[in-house]
Amino acid sequence: MRQVEIIVALLTVIGIVGAFSQKLKIALPILLVVTGMLISLTPNIPPVHLEPDAVFFIFLPPLLYLDAYNTSWRQLKDVADVVTLQAVGLVLATVAAVAVALHSVAGLPWAAAFALGAIVSPTDAVAASAISKEIHLPKRVMDIIKGESLVNDATGLVAYQFAVAAAVTGAFSWAQAGERFVFVSLGGIAVGLAIGFVLARLRTKLEHRPVEIIVSLLSPFIAYLAAEHVHVSSVLSVVTAGLCLGWHGPRMSNSSTRLQATANWETLIYILNGFSFLLMGLQLRPILETVKKYPVEQIIISTVVAALAPILVRFAWIFMIAPIHAWLKKERTPNWKHLFVLSWSGMRGVVSLAAALALPLTCTNGDLFPYRDLLIYLTIAVISSTLLMQGITLPYLVKIFEFEPDNYNSDEAERKLRLALSREAVRSIDALARERQLELDDPRMQRLLNRHLEKAIANIGAEAQDSANEELWSKLRIDIIDAQRKKLIAMRDDNAIEDQTFRVLQNELDLEEAQIKIVEPTE
Repeated sequence: MRQVEIIVALLTVIGIVGAFSQKLKIALPILLVVTGMLISLTPNIPPVHLEPDAVFFIFLPPLLYLDAYNTSWRQLKDVADVVTLQAVGLVLATVAAVAVALHSVAGLPWAAAFALGAIVSPTDAVAASAISKEIHLPKRVMDIIKGESLVNDATGLVAYQFAVAAAVTGAFSWAQAGERFVFVSLGGIAVGLAIGFVLARLRTKLEHRPVEIIVSLLSPFIAYLAAEHVHVSSVLSVVTAGLCLGWHGPRMSNSSTRLQATANWETLIYILNGFSFLLMGLQLRPILETVKKYPVEQIIISTVVAALAPILVRFAWIFMIAPIHAWLKKERTPNWKHLFVLSWSGMRGVVSLAAALALPLTCTNGDLFPYRDLLIYLTIAVISSTLLMQGITLPYLVKIFEFEPDNYNSDEAERKLRLALSREAVRSIDALARERQLELDDPRMQRLLNRHLEKAIANIGAEAQDSANEELWSKLRIDIIDAQRKKLIAMRDDNAIEDQTFRVLQNELDLEEAQIKIVEPTE
């Protein structure tokens, strides 16, 4: 009963903080972490513990999956080289830099220093996605930030496994680490592709809406568990499956299922996001209690070093690698403002905390894992500093820099696409009328035709008609929308439109079809 009460209380807090977040225009993860910390420090509040397994299995798969599902693989492909440099090179550089800094300045042993470096090395996809909703960055910069945060967990977690193994056993092999990384990464992608292909075929054949939605909600967990069973990257498996199913999504479900599934996913992700960041803040007091045994000077120095090292190495890496990459590809050197924002967008999140909490208690020789409590505390410090310092200031930096708009004019492209869909609707009206021997001068046909001539997509209100052939007219309208939807998908497949514009117009067609079905039921 107590657990139920805690869940209800946390949901209440998430709802209240969510309302304030919308009013204050501050990213929800930031307010939730701060709220969790304040609650944690309140006297007589019972501690709420965050289990690592809950993060790795309950929170992480759906959050990563939906981000990947809504990410265009074509956009990801366009920045794949940069994302690879960030997700592999920068992660490994961060592991090394944090380890060297903590060992040299704070005096931590190498095993503990490398473990923390691996823990805080990947940026957080959930934080990046949530904070990016509050700001408007150049498209390429945003694609790099989201792509990097989606795939760098795999590198960080592999580095984490080897760092912990080295600390526990006292042995480490560079050759074995390299082979393991390649196997885990490629294996995760292969499993994700296989799961995505199978689920796409399955969901295309399903015609029962609740079952379709259940399979949709289970998809990230299926991809995660399949990868776990063959010991490859579950993160890359979920991300790959999400990208695959996101591409096949328009053909897998009908409009009513898609609309209902979207609403269910939005609610689920909001709750999971809220729980993950609120629980992260609630860990503050229990962790502070465990580090009292360390000297204050060591805690202060370690905190400053751990918080600054990931930020500084990110700046150094991006400003050093970007010109070299541009020179090798014979491209123009990126704008320094773009590089600065990219460097300042390295928020850490719940994956780092889960990895820290999952540190073993003892080594193989029976000794306690070195500095385990301090490492967990430092992880909280790094997450909090990046979320608060970078997350709060990033919108102001973007505003100060006054980025020029992208060359791609989304409004003009959307206008042209609406015109193309309107023409397709008019063409299909003529073709369907001839096929079904309908009179083009029928008043209802004329209203339908004029509607699409005046506006690309519009909801058609209910008419007070006699119901003798109303089913025929409803079916005609739905078939017209089907023709528009096929045209829309074909333009997407031909790379003629942006994925974001595609999703906006697909949703409008779904809503139009849903209204026809509600106003004029066919059964």
